[in-house]
Amino acid sequence: MSGPDVGIEPGQRIMILPAAVADGIAAGEVVDRPAAVVKELVENAVDSGASRIDVRVEAAGQGLIEVVDDGRGMEAVDLPLAFRRHATSKLHTLEDLRSIRTLGFRGEALASIAAVAEVDAVSRSRDGGEGFRVRIQGGELLTAERVGAPMGTRVAVEQLFFNTPARLKFLKQPATENAVISRLVGELALGNPAIAFSLAIDRRRVIETPGSGDLRAAFAAVYDHETAAAMLSIEEASIHGLISPPAMHRGTRDHVVILVNSRRIQHRNLVFAVEQAYRGLREPDRFPIAVLNVRVDPAEVDVNVHPTKREVRFRNEGAVFAALERACYRALRQSPLYELQSTPGGALLEVRETAVVSSTPHDSPTLPSPASGGGVVHRQGGSEIDRSRLPPLEYVGQLLHGYLVAEAPGAVVLIDQHAAHERVLFDRILQRLEAGEPASQLLLIPHDLDLTPSQLAAFQQQASWLQSLGFEGELFGPHTIRLRAAPSDMPEGRVARVLDLLLTDLAGDRTPDRRLRETAALIACHSAVRFGDTMSPEAARQLLSSLAITAEPISCPHGRPTTLILPDDQLRRLFKRP
Repeated sequence: MSGPDVGIEPGQRIMILPAAVADGIAAGEVVDRPAAVVKELVENAVDSGASRIDVRVEAAGQGLIEVVDDGRGMEAVDLPLAFRRHATSKLHTLEDLRSIRTLGFRGEALASIAAVAEVDAVSRSRDGGEGFRVRIQGGELLTAERVGAPMGTRVAVEQLFFNTPARLKFLKQPATENAVISRLVGELALGNPAIAFSLAIDRRRVIETPGSGDLRAAFAAVYDHETAAAMLSIEEASIHGLISPPAMHRGTRDHVVILVNSRRIQHRNLVFAVEQAYRGLREPDRFPIAVLNVRVDPAEVDVNVHPTKREVRFRNEGAVFAALERACYRALRQSPLYELQSTPGGALLEVRETAVVSSTPHDSPTLPSPASGGGVVHRQGGSEIDRSRLPPLEYVGQLLHGYLVAEAPGAVVLIDQHAAHERVLFDRILQRLEAGEPASQLLLIPHDLDLTPSQLAAFQQQASWLQSLGFEGELFGPHTIRLRAAPSDMPEGRVARVLDLLLTDLAGDRTPDRRLRETAALIACHSAVRFGDTMSPEAARQLLSSLAITAEPISCPHGRPTTLILPDDQLRRLFKRP
């Protein structure tokens, strides 16, 4: 679908590009790799009202990309037009652009694909009549004819980038391109659980979702059943989805899928909102798994920002950020305790999760229901369980100079003394920092510390911030400071190390007021009782009491578990008692 070229007058330097060149440039914006072709074709299939979408890929997309759907299809008069640039059925006026409700709308995708590949498209409308077929190569219509076809649309793309060899040079290895396609189709399936998706790569079935409308079932098909069963549900007015419990995490952010009105988007701030909800519950450099659909009035979000439609702008981004963070925060505060259970194959123990409960000494502990395969029992005696506190713990003793042993109703509990004390101190220190109430203690003997030039500059520039933490000192030479006071919770022997770490961090252009939690976690970690220290019974009981009233008793600020539970029924099973 090219148009006539425009001639050049003598001496003329500026010209209208030929249609084939313009189409090639536009195609580069929309179709940069095989996965982009899959995305555009599948999104069109979703917009067509399909209940099933089948994707087939061969040779990493360079051999074949085929998308078949059972949607409403196209009439014979519409199919050739669909491959013309800026041809679309999804909007008609400028006002429609302000309230987009479909995944596609720009009218560029099919034209861009046809400009750099050979396309064979067959469609038959639900309204009846014969099917229609078109073949296009490099933007030129080769054939258009009536054919017999089932209702819906099939688009096959071959010889991708045949006329743009430079683009072929920038493609990754076939395994990488296949992985990108697989992740993309998985995300589209998670955004549309009511549609049955299948993906076959080189004739091997990779994804098969049921299309039942159940997000957890779609998640199980994309990931696995065990991971899906452990995910926490979010069902709120504007946020719907699944997030992983704190103990389930990945090494990259790739598994945080944010959707806006079922459209997969890339939005760093919203991903950060999800991560913020996990503060103090996960280890550093580990990231959650999440599939979250944010429902927003289409008039409140601009999706016409980039040709790939992966970036959006919100009219009130702050409100969306806050709603997403609150929804995840509430779900995570229902997250479970770590529990020791025997493995299905024998007496070995593994860490699983069960509900955080608050019970009286006469209650039985809340445990996973066997019928639900490890799900959480939500009620005891007909009343709702308060899942925001640990069960009452009675101190028994200390093991291996690192673990406290306690008894809970119907269970034995092991507590990591360092992680538990770290959590207690973290909550206390963070509360003081947020209130601007430093707790400082004078050192018995002032410490003279040698600093690097950058650390010394940070000490002078951030003196008020360090004082709010409890550190007080003064210059005592060209590269030395004399420290006179330190935070009251910190053992004197660890003061120099903590200040060195803080000044190194501040020298790295970190903004201190944005690092309250990280600073509190650092001070708590170096102030807490060490693993291997002996604790008196009185100190241990006080630690257990303090842990029970913290906001997040199940993990330390770095995400490690504080508590493991071994229920009575598991003990009986291990000892082969009835």
